[in-house]
Amino acid sequence: MKTAASAEIESGATSPAGEVADTVVQLMRSFQRAKSRYLALARHDVEWSSQLILRQLASHGPMRASAIADCMQSDPSTVSRQVATMVKDGLLERRADPEDGRASILALTEKADAVIAEHERLRHTHFEDMLADWTERDLSRFATLLRRFTADLDRSSATHVPGASSPAERTNR
Repeated sequence: MKTAASAEIESGATSPAGEVADTVVQLMRSFQRAKSRYLALARHDVEWSSQLILRQLASHGPMRASAIADCMQSDPSTVSRQVATMVKDGLLERRADPEDGRASILALTEKADAVIAEHERLRHTHFEDMLADWTERDLSRFATLLRRFTADLDRSSATHVPGASSPAERTNR
């Protein structure tokens, strides 16, 4: 027996929002494959989650591990373990927190700067090659829409209540 969902998938009849949702699923799969390729091409042995921490510190400067966890919406104990490994591997260094000498902040090392630079080079080269046939106008429009989509996704992820049927219901629970 076919369900309404399986009939909709078979017929290909989806709403524009449904098409976006389906494309995002495909994008996530593609992203996982691309992530594996980037890490395989890199000359360093830095895990993806560590790359995210490095980028966070590169963008926002030295900070406490708890602040990294907040920014990344990660469990503090998980970030703490990752950070300990990264300090041991020479990617991060601990410094006294200028606001509270009992605490420490984490800062990038020269080794981390080199890892970030290599990752950026690989990423930019990949996207330049992939998008070589796109016009400047298309790239600009896509970047604008992608930023908007990402902001809306972040906002909805923060307020979404599973099972709520309307926006009012989602925010009033």
